[in-house]
Amino acid sequence: MIQNKPARFNRQRRAAMLAALGAASVPFSSVIASQSTYPELSLSLYNLHTTEHVKRAFWVGGEYDLDALKEINHFFRDHRTNEVKTIDPRLLSILYLVNGKVGKPAKPFSVISGYRSAETNRKLAKINSGVAKNSYHIKGRAVDIRLPGTETSQLRDAGLALRVGGVGYYAESNFIHLDTGPHRTW
Repeated sequence: MIQNKPARFNRQRRAAMLAALGAASVPFSSVIASQSTYPELSLSLYNLHTTEHVKRAFWVGGEYDLDALKEINHFFRDHRTNEVKTIDPRLLSILYLVNGKVGKPAKPFSVISGYRSAETNRKLAKINSGVAKNSYHIKGRAVDIRLPGTETSQLRDAGLALRVGGVGYYAESNFIHLDTGPHRTW
């Protein structure tokens, strides 16, 4: 089978996309900014609700791979409504770096919640006081994860070490929340 060259963002298109996502208003550390020096960034993910797997390089040769981002957007969809939203690619970078910090790049993250539609978020907020009304999940800028074989506290510590976005620790439920909002912890 002949594989087509992946569609990629050039620097201007990538900057425009990130600006559209609100990236200009969210400072990110040099750790995330330095991703441009990596030849390739890949993720392995498993969706606990749909049982789907995805293993893709989303950053190749200094650019985002549009085909990979499209596949990842679908993977992160609201499984209750099947609605797809563009996922902030900085979130993928955060996941990549967290995985590297815990030293398990081959292991797939278990995704508990990626994108959530406003409707789904409202329903969840009615039954769970921990669901924020203006959640970053609605914006395609958050994910709740665990990594089999890794203590949740280790994941939290790896997220905190990046000093970017939000890091929520839910020890009793055995997951962490990561987002591309302002740096904060809970």
